[in-house]
Amino acid sequence: MFATVIYDPVAHWVWGAWEAQDGKMRYGWLRELGVLDFAGGIVVHLTSGFSALAVALVIGQPSKKVPQEEAHSLPLVFIGTSLLWFGWNGFNGG
Repeated sequence: MFATVIYDPVAHWVWGAWEAQDGKMRYGWLRELGVLDFAGGIVVHLTSGFSALAVALVIGQPSKKVPQEEAHSLPLVFIGTSLLWFGWNGFNGG
């Protein structure tokens, strides 16, 4: 449902192109403003960011305070950070 109602129109605004009656190419209004999106990052991050903001505004602040937790395990933090770094570097670095 998200893809149909939110993502698809925004993707059309950025990537959409069609030939008008006069033979000229027309593009989505964001593309007409000069937005270039080569890998889809603008559409994905724009829709997910505004959706997260809308949900946060609807949900609101928590009603009760969360008790402060004790410190976490430093070795587990190091292992998790290393795994994330390795995965990110492998994905983005090639």
